[in-house]
Amino acid sequence: MRLLPPLLAALCACATLNNDKTVCPEDRDLRCATQVICSMDEARGCQRCRCEAAAPQGPDGKPGLPPPPDPSK
Repeated sequence: MRLLPPLLAALCACATLNNDKTVCPEDRDLRCATQVICSMDEARGCQRCRCEAAAPQGPDGKPGLPPPPDPSK
């Protein structure tokens, strides 16, 4: 149960893609606790997005989220 508050905080803090007009309409309400991965759908002329899969195991051997992206990249 200790994971629930941080997980809820992460979900609530995630940015949505609502204002991004390059994203396909059905993906604009997407919320992820992990990184959002988008790729261009050439046929439709918009980006399809999905949530990155959570890491199967954290450093302690328990299921966990992947590390945040490096801001220097």
